[in-house]
Amino acid sequence: MSVGAALEQLLRLIHSRAMKLAALPEDERDLHYDLIRRSCCEAAEHIGQDPDKAAITANDMVEFVRALVGIIEASRESDQDPSADQPPPARHFGSRENDMTRG
Repeated sequence: MSVGAALEQLLRLIHSRAMKLAALPEDERDLHYDLIRRSCCEAAEHIGQDPDKAAITANDMVEFVRALVGIIEASRESDQDPSADQPPPARHFGSRENDMTRG
C-alpha cells in the first residue's frame, strides 16, 4: 500500500469515528477518546516511537478528533438553522429608516 493510500484510508477512518462520536452525548465521549488515545499510543510505540513521543502523538490525535467532532457539530447546527449562514441585513446609515429607529 502506498503512503498516499494509507493516509487516505486513515483519514476516512478518523472521519468515520468522529461522525460516530458526534452522534453521542458529550458525557459519553470521554471513554471513546481514551480508547483512541491508547490505541494510537500503542500503534506509535509499535512502529518504534519512544513511549514519551508516542504519548504526545496519541494526545495530538485525540485533540484532532475532538476538533473534527466540533466541526461536525457546528456544521449540523448551521444546517438546522438556515439563517446562520446568512449575514444580518445591511443597515443603511443616514437613511430615513435608521433615523426613525433611533427615536
